[in-house]
Amino acid sequence: MPEWWESLLSKWSWNDPTIILGLAAIVVSLAAIVVTVVLWVLDSRQKKRDSESQAKQAKSDSELGKKRALVLQRQRRDDLPETIDGASDPSYLETLWEEISEYKKEDRDFLLAHLRANPALPLPGTSIKVQDNLTDAVVSLYVDGFEDRYAERDGDQPYPGLLEFIEEAIRQDAKIEESRIVDLVTGPTAEEQPQNHRFYRDLVLALPQTAGPLIEAVERIDSSAPNGLKLNVLTGALLAIRDMELRCQDGKLFEEEAEVRALKHGIATALASLLYQGALRSFDEWEFEGSTERMTATAAWLIRAVGWVADADSLQSTWMIENLASAIESDGIRDWGTDNDDVRQGFKWIREKCPKLWETYGEELETAATKIGPWKGTSPRKISLTPEH
Repeated sequence: MPEWWESLLSKWSWNDPTIILGLAAIVVSLAAIVVTVVLWVLDSRQKKRDSESQAKQAKSDSELGKKRALVLQRQRRDDLPETIDGASDPSYLETLWEEISEYKKEDRDFLLAHLRANPALPLPGTSIKVQDNLTDAVVSLYVDGFEDRYAERDGDQPYPGLLEFIEEAIRQDAKIEESRIVDLVTGPTAEEQPQNHRFYRDLVLALPQTAGPLIEAVERIDSSAPNGLKLNVLTGALLAIRDMELRCQDGKLFEEEAEVRALKHGIATALASLLYQGALRSFDEWEFEGSTERMTATAAWLIRAVGWVADADSLQSTWMIENLASAIESDGIRDWGTDNDDVRQGFKWIREKCPKLWETYGEELETAATKIGPWKGTSPRKISLTPEH
């Protein structure tokens, strides 16, 4: 033992209570410190355990919540097809559109296919909310539902939303099957829609490739179809051809000359078939009540259309020109009026483009036209792209 320690101990009197109390106080203080440290350690461990437990509980609750939300979402997804099929309010369908747009691709594609088939859904191009990506396949899905969509009349205009939809599809570079559109607007739904020739004109101007098929469809439309359907289809198509002819002259319809040639060839083929089969010799037998233009105007635009496409194909030209006179020899065609300009222009083109055919059939054509009314006179006037008809 060191001497300094022995010296210190020798100086203390262990019988002195003050020393005893001091030592006891020191021991108690040390014990308190030890207890405090132990309690702090135990408390820290408990808090850590509580925190970990709470985190686990929170994670468990979160996972449970996600599972419940997923179950509810799946239930909602499974119920949506029936909900969509039974919905008829356009605003509600637009709301469903926004909801479905948030689903994952597989579910979204499936549900949107149901939604597009609902005839009450506003078509793209007619609604701000329904902004669909119109691929070829999507356009085809919409067209699949057109028979149901237009099975009944809805307002005073035929096929509401159809022209806007076509324009939107074209804007998005989507393919439209012209034959399906023509079948739609000349088939059973056409008799349920309010008729006017202007709709068919606007359809051809929106989708020029429908000109030929529309004219071909005239042959299969029943002559007794109500509301002047047969005459309205033919008149609208012929008026659109006149408008397109003027736009082709100005270079406003097609940029490529090949597209103009293809358009004219399709029209020539359709007109040749119609005239060769004698389908236009029976104007007087067609249902005229409900038609929205004079039959005389239809005949004048027919002559002008034949003249415009007379150089498209030699065989088609022969069929058209040799049967044209018989088509305009109808009791319902009276007085050319201002339409004499179209007659004159049509004959002028035939004479210039097909001189041999004109030599054979020209006199017959002029005679048939003269029986209807005066048509000879000044040179054809400049025609507006927005005629009064």
